[in-house]
Amino acid sequence: EAQQSQARLLLIGGAQDGGLKISAEPPRRHVQVLHLDGVPADDLTDLFPRCHLIVGNDTGLTHLAALARGSGDDGPPVVGLYARHSHSKWRTGLPHHHAVATDQSDRMHQGDLCPVRDAIAPDTDVHMDTFPPASLARVCLDLLNEVGR
Repeated sequence: EAQQSQARLLLIGGAQDGGLKISAEPPRRHVQVLHLDGVPADDLTDLFPRCHLIVGNDTGLTHLAALARGSGDDGPPVVGLYARHSHSKWRTGLPHHHAVATDQSDRMHQGDLCPVRDAIAPDTDVHMDTFPPASLARVCLDLLNEVGR
């Protein structure tokens, strides 16, 4: 909406019944939302380089997206959302792999800690709803504007 351009949002989920399921939400003003459930990870490695931006939580799929590159080593910026674990430990270190992190994630980073290994009780801000949509949108717009330069 901020750029007044059309966008297609792909929401990738796991397979509920082991099969592939693709569904679309009714179109919104500027966004078409497609749900891709049960797509094999090796198929996603072909899809990721064709995206303009990838946002995901701290999982292997987000890390895979950061490593999946097109010909000429090009591909989209990847934003990982880090709630509990250290954002520095789990990013790939590639310049296009960015982090948006909670205070808990930053504490894990600063102390080289792991909430599982070090038995650290979760903080109250360790859920994905901690990331305000407007703030996340600002980060994404900034990255998209950098790519467009």
